[in-house]
Amino acid sequence: MKPRKAFTLLEILITVALTGLIAALAFGPIVYVVGQITELEATYSDEAALRRAAMFMAQDVSSSLRLAPASVRVISHQELGGGHNDTLIVASSAHTRQNLPAGSVIYRLVRRSLFNDRHVPGLYRWILPGVLPGDAMYDRLDAEDGQLIVPHVTDMNLSVFVPPDWVPHYYGNLPAGMRFILARERDGEERESIEYVFVFPR
Repeated sequence: MKPRKAFTLLEILITVALTGLIAALAFGPIVYVVGQITELEATYSDEAALRRAAMFMAQDVSSSLRLAPASVRVISHQELGGGHNDTLIVASSAHTRQNLPAGSVIYRLVRRSLFNDRHVPGLYRWILPGVLPGDAMYDRLDAEDGQLIVPHVTDMNLSVFVPPDWVPHYYGNLPAGMRFILARERDGEERESIEYVFVFPR
């Protein structure tokens, strides 16, 4: 009897099928773990970005221009569906470094809409030299004139601690504390929200 010199087609197909099955069983858990790590990194980066934004706003409040008649203004605005787009306005002397008169810094969300499809939605910051917080027209701001701080922020809920209560509206000097609640959304799904409380030295 002559020895066989090659595999049959059936043997080759069975070998390929078994190899595919073993590879699927081996790589399935690896793919799952990589997916979980990617998701965790995305969540962490969202949370870190929101925390940095809250700290950035708190620093502006903390270094607000104390000589202004009222250095901090918070306007509460609850939208349809329960979301918040509150506005923070802070009297600031930062403009003087650029030989501009002292004025205001404003934080507010920009939404995507029929009238705004050119700008990335998210949390923006505007600098208005020569305009005090009481005179700032916060509802007429153009995203083109602002600086995007964190993209895709969908909710900004601010409150000020006026002992013994937290209040949603405020207009006065440096408060005892502030609470910042920010939420971020990607692809129509809320990814992360943070609550950050800052106590200001008096």
